[in-house]
Amino acid sequence: MGFKEEFKHQLNLAKKDIVNEVNKKWSFEYQGHIIEVINQVKEELLKIDGEIVAHKKRKSAWSHIIPFSKLFATVELNDGKKHDIAVKLGGFTALHCIVKMDNEVLLQESSKLEFLPWNHKEKIIPFIQAKMQTNNDISEVALPDDEYFYGANEARLAPGLFDQLVLDSPNPLHVKKLIKLFSEQVKNPETDSRKALYEKIIFEYIASYRNELIEQVQQLTLDEADMKREALWLLEHAAHRDVVKFAIIVLGFTNCEEHKDLLFLLAMHSEFTPYVLFAWKNGTNHANEQIWKLAHLNKGYGKVAAIEQLEARTPEMKYWLLIEGYKDRLLHELAYTCATKGELDVALYEDTISKELYDGASCIIQGLLSEEMMQGINEYAYASSVLSRFIHHAKNHCITLEDFYVIIKIKKFIDADEDIWQERFMEQWKPHERNLIAQGLQEFIQDPKWLQLALDVIEVDVDFIAIEVARFYQINILPLLLELLENNPINTTLYEAIMSMKDIVSIEKLCMFAEANLSLEHLAEDEQDCLLVIIQDLHDFEGVGLTLLVAALQSGHEGLSYYALSALEVWTPATWKETKVLTAIEGMIATAKDKENRMMGKGLLER
Repeated sequence: MGFKEEFKHQLNLAKKDIVNEVNKKWSFEYQGHIIEVINQVKEELLKIDGEIVAHKKRKSAWSHIIPFSKLFATVELNDGKKHDIAVKLGGFTALHCIVKMDNEVLLQESSKLEFLPWNHKEKIIPFIQAKMQTNNDISEVALPDDEYFYGANEARLAPGLFDQLVLDSPNPLHVKKLIKLFSEQVKNPETDSRKALYEKIIFEYIASYRNELIEQVQQLTLDEADMKREALWLLEHAAHRDVVKFAIIVLGFTNCEEHKDLLFLLAMHSEFTPYVLFAWKNGTNHANEQIWKLAHLNKGYGKVAAIEQLEARTPEMKYWLLIEGYKDRLLHELAYTCATKGELDVALYEDTISKELYDGASCIIQGLLSEEMMQGINEYAYASSVLSRFIHHAKNHCITLEDFYVIIKIKKFIDADEDIWQERFMEQWKPHERNLIAQGLQEFIQDPKWLQLALDVIEVDVDFIAIEVARFYQINILPLLLELLENNPINTTLYEAIMSMKDIVSIEKLCMFAEANLSLEHLAEDEQDCLLVIIQDLHDFEGVGLTLLVAALQSGHEGLSYYALSALEVWTPATWKETKVLTAIEGMIATAKDKENRMMGKGLLER
């Protein structure tokens, strides 16, 4: 989101806070009648027994430059007489309300206008507590501060993912100021000092300076009880996730044994799991027991964080890591963690293993073999022994296509180019280890049942693994896939299978099918998904699918527009400079909210 959009978003949020602070209601009883005074940003009302007797509207919020507003009405009460009632509302630093009847003061109250950043917003801990009562799994529940944390039109990320993506690039001045404000708050815990700290915390994403903050808090010499008091105050009042994270870090520098239940509740939400893990390890006893319990219950990035911090001290823990730890396959990096902490090499060394362990090992090995890994098979110290022992156990446990799929993955790893293997031989592999694994694989690869099983599945169902097995055996299944598409025109798995062939003839046929079968002028959501599968790779196939790129630009979908523009940037202008394309780009520029897309479009028009 660009600066202009971000500024507008923040301005709207500020207006919302002002509205919430200014909106007030006074209600009291007088001679058997209920009198209500309602103050809002653009109107004031006087009600008696639910009936509006005086009403004033403002044309804009700027009319509050005149600080006071008055309401007048004449009403008849139980005594049968008419009475004049007057209301005076307003003020600069406080909202005053004076109600008079026949010059008798019935009400005179004042409410200070503080504009506290935690007011009029749903508090995070009560929100989580309420969710926990109705849903035992809160790990990925959206938090109530999403509109404040994310910009307008920004995609909401899975809880915990944002912290993974933010670079650790602390602003020393920000952290220094934060520590100073916290010290002042601890010594002088009043509204002004708490407000100053709160606003400073939410000014920057805490994930970007977390490590620096921990170092700075560690150096503080404040009274522990006072620090705990303010951490708990922040937790109680926090309506922003970063304030919760800050408070948890501070709490971790105190003895927080008595707050284990509260911390466990917060740890169950993936957004806060890494921070609670720090607090447990730094401020409680037997933290590993809590982490072990949490790893079983949590999901998503919270589970990832728990497993990364878990010390697998018992055979039970190690076995669980191998069969359950990587089951969700959320992060490929977790495969390496589970393999090392669970001692996969030791577990596979047994003469026989259970199918449960074999399946767990299969998941982990697929993760290690993934090209997306930062720590993968090439970094894993026991790669050769694990692959060798896995092939040994496959003789008993490789039964289904899913089982065979990992055999294919290992085969592709073993068949890598010789220059890649020369690098591996220089590090940890030995040529005879590679040869032994290659020989063990042949027994499975040469068995014709796997190809037949895959073809049988494809004829009746759309199955990614079956398609991959058929492709491994270099079978031309394009006609069969296109036939399946006729019956399943919005099945993304089929689109992905054809696009993964990286063959221009296949992709041309897929584009022709999409042009004929998708509602390009009014794409439904599932049709957008299918189109996205195609156009995100069209940059490698110049001139193919131009009609689809135009449809993507006209769809109003930011992702589709981005990939369409990316393809056109790579293609030579002579390929695409047609009236329909130029018109689509101009239309996208006029309507797109994404600044990057608009800039890309303008750049294309200038070529």
